[in-house]
Amino acid sequence: MSKLRELVIFTVVAFALMPLVAHASEGSKAVERDYVAASPAPARQSQGDADAKSSGCLTCHEQTDSNSMHLSPAVNLGCTDCHGGDHNIRLSTGVSAGSSAYEALRDSAHVLPRYPSDWHFPHSANPERSYTLLNREAQEFVRFMNPSDYRVVEQSCGACHQDIIEKSVRSLHATGAMLFGGAAYNNGILPFKNYIIGESYTSDGTAATIKGPEVPAHLKEAVAAAGVLPELVPLPAWETIRPGDIFRVFERGGRNIGTLFPETGLPNALGLLQRVEEPGRPDIRQSNRGAGTGARISVPVINLHKTRLNDPLTWFMGTNDQPGDYRNSGCASCHVVYANDRDPKHSAGYAQYGHEGKSITIDPTIDKSASGHPLRHIFSRAIPTSQCMVCHMHQPNMFLNSFLGYTMWDYEADAPHMWPATQQYPDAEKIHKVLERNPEGASPRGKWADVEFLKRVSELNPQLSDTQFADYH
Repeated sequence: MSKLRELVIFTVVAFALMPLVAHASEGSKAVERDYVAASPAPARQSQGDADAKSSGCLTCHEQTDSNSMHLSPAVNLGCTDCHGGDHNIRLSTGVSAGSSAYEALRDSAHVLPRYPSDWHFPHSANPERSYTLLNREAQEFVRFMNPSDYRVVEQSCGACHQDIIEKSVRSLHATGAMLFGGAAYNNGILPFKNYIIGESYTSDGTAATIKGPEVPAHLKEAVAAAGVLPELVPLPAWETIRPGDIFRVFERGGRNIGTLFPETGLPNALGLLQRVEEPGRPDIRQSNRGAGTGARISVPVINLHKTRLNDPLTWFMGTNDQPGDYRNSGCASCHVVYANDRDPKHSAGYAQYGHEGKSITIDPTIDKSASGHPLRHIFSRAIPTSQCMVCHMHQPNMFLNSFLGYTMWDYEADAPHMWPATQQYPDAEKIHKVLERNPEGASPRGKWADVEFLKRVSELNPQLSDTQFADYH
């Protein structure tokens, strides 16, 4: 009977989840393509060779802020050196933008995505909340979209910057070793403080162990004492490691362990007074089913994975879904500036360009009204603090915010300006939509559930008496 009941429950749950699964996979169907890998960008070449590799591209893109993205005239690179694609394709006389002939030429010249719906192809703006899309996408398209992405940067930039690349992919910005190490020890995932977990991927998007530098035997002790780690391994899957942790279960329950799931949250499920659960007594097994099923998963590890995707490190793109959150991946995370903040104290000269991730490029093919584009096709070492805030915005807002003089809003100060006048009761669809962008429990009921309100929240400051809001979030 128990096996039959288990099968019935599994079937009911499976059918209940079917619409959710369909929704989650919608628009993520891969298109089979035959990709041609572009040659690595050269360290040196003549100006003529570089110009030839841009000649076809410039028949559409006509002009750009810097052909090589470098301001130094000593750098001779053509468009296809960095991005790949076919520079021999040219816009024919009489072919107008938007026509079927134009689109055919564009698609022949460009490298096309494996997941066009997820990239909103043919639009070039960064997609919102792309999560692990870069790991699933073809590396040829990743290089076309962002040559500085860590999966492809050695091909695009390694001829000149290999040393910097190797340091960058091993930095805390990329690996997150301090975040994962601290969280793993403090939440009972690992029993020691030695950091062994870090984020790294191969060129095809597979999670990988990343090795530290080769150290001579006589220097190993000194190097270890300086904090240099020999290697970092990927974060384990939350459903496959042992479930025992300090968050064993959140609900009441524990005395009655049935054949299936424990009756957590249902203290009198069978209507028998003697089976009432004892408050505060945890279910020591969490479920009678196997590890990875029922409640037998590692809660801290799944929370780390959620943080990794909702607050991504430089292996992934920013969320690109609200003011202050626009950026790309890899080296571009810092060195390609986006419009993220209108306050000159945080953005200096970039403040004049707003905080909606819109471009001011001279390239005529870029939509200046769409969010998710960098300001210019230029690498910069003049990185504003607002660019740092895209990543350094963690709960509870006490990382870079304190450097700027901000702290977390307490949900009460100047509340009439931030909460609706009457209690809101959003339906499940709206709650899901808001939490996808901002996974904090209060957001669906506050005015900041509306991105348009969020864009203007700092404009309330002259009216506020107890708090002042930053412009980047």
